[in-house]
Parts: sequence; structure tokens; C-alpha cells
Amino acid sequence: MGKITKIDPKDWKKANIVQIDVEAKDNREAIDALGNWAWKHGFARARENFLRIITRPDGTRIFRGGCYKLTDEEKTAIDLNFQAITKRAERIGGAYKSRR
Repeated sequence: MGKITKIDPKDWKKANIVQIDVEAKDNREAIDALGNWAWKHGFARARENFLRIITRPDGTRIFRGGCYKLTDEEKTAIDLNFQAITKRAERIGGAYKSRR
């Protein structure tokens, strides 16, 4: 699993947009770590398919991506979509497991 190593700005709780550095073995692992961090903190990951790769002076390779804070309107839309998906899955007899 990727490891979050830096969040910019440092006082990210007051920010609407953040830039995050992730140490990971590959882009997919970095995207997963970034998405998980975003979900846990009320943000959404920007829809970048390939995060920027930065090599630090010590040779450490990190992946850098962005997240934005979800508005109340966006949170409501997500909840409504989730409810619709759950109802559809129940109607067709499938079990749907949420990350929530």
C-alpha cells in the first residue's frame, strides 16, 4: 500500500484543493492510496489516470496528485447515486458491498 508523505498546504483542513505526495511501487498503488486518503478526509481525487512522478534529491520516487474538497451538493449527489445503485442491485438479486 502506498504511503502519503506530504500534503500541501500543511493546513489542508481549511483548503479546498490539496496536492499530495505518495510513496508507492507504481502508479496504481499511488492512486489507490490517494483515493483512500481523499475519501477518509472529505475530498475527492482529481481524475488523473497517471500521477506526476517526482524523484527527490535522495533518489526516492514519489507520485504527486491532487484532491478537491467535496461540496455539500456533491455529497448529496453521491448519496443519491449510491442509493440508486443499491436499489438496482437489490432488484436484480445481487449483493453490493460498499466501501462505506
